[in-house]
Amino acid sequence: MTSRISLLLGGFAALAVSAAASAAAQAPVDVSDWNGVLAKAKQEGVVVVKGAPGRRYADVLQGAFQKKYPDIRVEFAGLPGRTANARILRERQAGIFNQDIWISGSSAIRVLKPAGALQPFKPFLRKETMEDKHWIGGFAAGFADYEQTFYYSFDGSVQNPIQVNWDLIEKDQLKTVQDLLKPEFAGKIAWDDPRVGGSGNGVSLTILENFGEDFLRRLYSQKIVFTTNRRLLAEWAVRGRYPISLGMGENDLEVFLKEGLGKNVLPLGDSAYKVQMLSPGFGSVGIIDKAPNPNAAAVYVNWLLSQEGQQAWVNVPRNSRRTDVKVLDPKLSPKPGVTYFNGHHEKYSEVRQRLQELARQVIAAPMPKERKKRGKGKSSSDSK
Repeated sequence: MTSRISLLLGGFAALAVSAAASAAAQAPVDVSDWNGVLAKAKQEGVVVVKGAPGRRYADVLQGAFQKKYPDIRVEFAGLPGRTANARILRERQAGIFNQDIWISGSSAIRVLKPAGALQPFKPFLRKETMEDKHWIGGFAAGFADYEQTFYYSFDGSVQNPIQVNWDLIEKDQLKTVQDLLKPEFAGKIAWDDPRVGGSGNGVSLTILENFGEDFLRRLYSQKIVFTTNRRLLAEWAVRGRYPISLGMGENDLEVFLKEGLGKNVLPLGDSAYKVQMLSPGFGSVGIIDKAPNPNAAAVYVNWLLSQEGQQAWVNVPRNSRRTDVKVLDPKLSPKPGVTYFNGHHEKYSEVRQRLQELARQVIAAPMPKERKKRGKGKSSSDSK
């Protein structure tokens, strides 16, 4: 009997500690007292961040912050959205709240927001972080949700949907997106699989906005190789195995460029499109509801959205929406006279889901096996 009573008392004590921790996690952060926030953040000592997969993202989202704030340890996990979303929802159902920051693509709007897993973002931000003069279109233009409350896109990179190894493809042969249907290009095209969330799905959205669903169906039916390994997609383009690449990321190509390879792998020209996507990629951020380290979370997001944090971000390489950040890759920057749309806004969530279903219906090829073999540090997909 004594042992049972001890166990019960121990259980109640554990519940009390858990409840106290939860209450503390939900206490508002007073960003007007920034010195106080910094002091409390150092007491918390850690910030738990879900970020993008790959070494380059970890160098920025973990390494660069750690150099600035060595007293706040970053527990970082670089995971694709489809993996991380399911995990955090399972944890929350079990009463486990151990995540602070969520950095990913638009899947967070589609999955986490309806589940109540995101809390209002602006209360964690200092006034200087939100000054309109520092952001393209003003600060509020970066919100990806209808309410302009929960999820913020700090990245504003042009998604170049089609990249070509021009050493192997004559420019007179490929001038328009419609030219991809030519018989001579059958077997020369690889696509980040549009049946799952990722940059390949983003390519589908851009093509839909420009050329409609009938053309998209015809393109899905072209003799194309589909993969979920974007590192492999870049290698195929550089080596010439599949010289036309749909959905390849510039950061995956950068690995080869540094070795002096793939210098003539470049986008199809802007004139091929009526409208192009301005895609945040993995560059959107929110704060998880019941975050266990709210002050450290506040320090982290204000650093991330600062000039210093965004200058680190563009090294991925990506483009920042901040106006005072030096552009490192002009291919990713919006150009005057070109019309862009934000393909990560919540209003496109249902469209992107429908496009995945359409791709599954039309594409006869089996899902790529390499999706199950993805190793640590390799590129993978999120809703981009």
